[in-house]
Amino acid sequence: METHQIYELIEARRKELNLSQSQLGQLALGQDNSSVIQAIRRGSSPSAHKLEAICNALGLEFYVGPPRETGPRPDRNAIDDFAFVQRFDVKLSAGPGANGDNARPFAPVAFRKEWLSQQGLIADRCVVCGVTGDSMEPLLFDADLVLIDRRVTELRDGQVYAVTDVAGDIRIKRLEKIEGGILLRSDNPSSPTEVRM
Repeated sequence: METHQIYELIEARRKELNLSQSQLGQLALGQDNSSVIQAIRRGSSPSAHKLEAICNALGLEFYVGPPRETGPRPDRNAIDDFAFVQRFDVKLSAGPGANGDNARPFAPVAFRKEWLSQQGLIADRCVVCGVTGDSMEPLLFDADLVLIDRRVTELRDGQVYAVTDVAGDIRIKRLEKIEGGILLRSDNPSSPTEVRM
């Protein structure tokens, strides 16, 4: 594939996802500028590493190998059935706490629009993060992904929340109101309940 064809493919997909060139650079390569995309536009061939990162950010397949059999192309309209939710490299600690300074963006995660609507969720008001630790098992396991509705700010007793704890630690716990404070409960019975006054 020629460099100009790669650029046209990247641009078409970028526009489809409503991403700016700078946002794509941030998602793919951690740099909030359009220099990589502009270099491709000018005919500079990207390294395999950069091209793979761009493809991953756009949900495109990066493939090098012998020719493969191709089946029928999926219905292009099927893409319209999905909404994309931003994913960040934030590990929500199910254990003693993890700092949220690792908030590097990853490629967005696709969800069916119909499902989001049924759950009362709005894609651009949600984020996807990972879980670390075992204290929320069997509900959540280490390395699970969770979808977080950022609009929810009022505590509903006994529900699971992603919260910023003392010292900026990012936790995921079941919260319960008590007089003068909150209990941080774990679903894993071997993990202690914590109190925040």
